[in-house]
Amino acid sequence: MCRVIPYYDAKIPAGFPSPANDYLEKAISLDEAFIKHPLSTFMVSTEGDSMNGAFIPNKAIILVDRSLSAKTGDIVLVHFQGEFTVKYISFKNKQCLLIPANEKYKPIAVTEEMQMQVWGVVIKIIIDPKDIRYVRPC
Repeated sequence: MCRVIPYYDAKIPAGFPSPANDYLEKAISLDEAFIKHPLSTFMVSTEGDSMNGAFIPNKAIILVDRSLSAKTGDIVLVHFQGEFTVKYISFKNKQCLLIPANEKYKPIAVTEEMQMQVWGVVIKIIIDPKDIRYVRPC
């Protein structure tokens, strides 16, 4: 089922209020707006904090497109050593690295002996603002 929701074609500053009533309302389909390859795209929930720096907090929902080939700098869903994980991927000098977006974790150099399969490239991230652990000092 494809649901159409209202869309206000306005660039709203994140810092100051701006009345959106001056803009025309259109209807958009989230499927059409965000998913280019519906037959190869799926959603999955994340767990953990290794990708916090990439705006993927614990309990985020990621949209993954299996039809895309992973390239350096992409965020990917991989099946690595029997478990799923989400990381940046880098291909450099015939070496593959899985790179977290949290300094608490180290990059993983993937060797030929390791089992790894890229399941797809992350194309969108859906988060609940309440799950972001940012506190601005007063």
